[in-house]
Amino acid sequence: MKRKFLIPVVLIAALAAMGAYSMSWFRRGTALEGSGTVEARNIRVGSKVGGRIDKVLVREGDTVEAGQVLISFDDKELQASLAQSRANAVKAERGFRPEEIAEARAAAAQAKAEYEQRRNGYRQEDIDAAGADLDRATADEVRTSLDFQRYDSLAQKDLVSKQQRDTAEANWKMAAALKQNAQHKLDELKRGYRPEEIASAEARYHQTQATLEKFEHGSRPEDIAAARAALAYDEARYRERQVLAPSAATVEVLDVRPGDLVAPNAPIATLLERDQIYVRIYIPETEIGRVRVGQKAEIRVDSFPHQTFSGSVEQINQQAEFLPRNVQTREERVHQVFGVKVRIDDSSHRVLAGMAADVKLNPAS
Repeated sequence: MKRKFLIPVVLIAALAAMGAYSMSWFRRGTALEGSGTVEARNIRVGSKVGGRIDKVLVREGDTVEAGQVLISFDDKELQASLAQSRANAVKAERGFRPEEIAEARAAAAQAKAEYEQRRNGYRQEDIDAAGADLDRATADEVRTSLDFQRYDSLAQKDLVSKQQRDTAEANWKMAAALKQNAQHKLDELKRGYRPEEIASAEARYHQTQATLEKFEHGSRPEDIAAARAALAYDEARYRERQVLAPSAATVEVLDVRPGDLVAPNAPIATLLERDQIYVRIYIPETEIGRVRVGQKAEIRVDSFPHQTFSGSVEQINQQAEFLPRNVQTREERVHQVFGVKVRIDDSSHRVLAGMAADVKLNPAS
């Protein structure tokens, strides 16, 4: 009786094993499925220059298009810097004005004349005039000296007053001093200018000549390139006076107000790209060989249960995740999974980040 009872049990077990085996192969031929949460790619936008916020043109939850202005800054300083750079670039391109060149030419001519005057010494007529001055001073000194001697002799005989004698002496000493000054001036003119005066005049001459040549030749190519680079830099800074949306998106986070001071390179707002929504599902290691990048998928979300959205596999993680971490046996490796990123094609923009989604991967061709 026991043997008769065991025979049906064995047959049932064998049939069940065969059924499980056949079901395993059946599942390998069907679509893979997974569930996850819809996500959107974040963009954190800001300004390289920062500053004081002038206007906030959007609010959290608004949809924006590529290039739309989100925030603008007070740009008075940027405008002034840009205007200065433009003026410098124009000046470098056009060179110096004719009146500037004429002014530089006149300064160079004057400096040259001064240098030649000091190098050649004083003119002969100046020396002759100084000599004549010395002769007159000498004559006056001789005359006043004789007058003093005469008044001194008469004063000793009480023929003139002491005051008259003192006046004659003062006139003589004054004439002697004038004679000495005239002699010094003549000696100075004969010696000419000092070496340091000549060297200083020569340096001024060379400096003004170099300035004239610079004005006549115009700006050097490297100066023009530097002016253009400075202009391009200030133009780029001026564009940073506004924060623009880089693509079509939804404003997720925006916590600034007009008047706020924002540091350079600080994130100001977080955007969610409307055309970059996806759901990440996890496929067992035993099935990951059936997944290919570009593989088509069907997505359903709870908010629209009767509509199917199309999608495609965009990324397959290159590293598996283990559940549990240390997998030792073949049976446990079924818990080793790979993340698969499936992009959702939704031109209606009804699928939003945070929605629960079910994904069905169509069999790879």
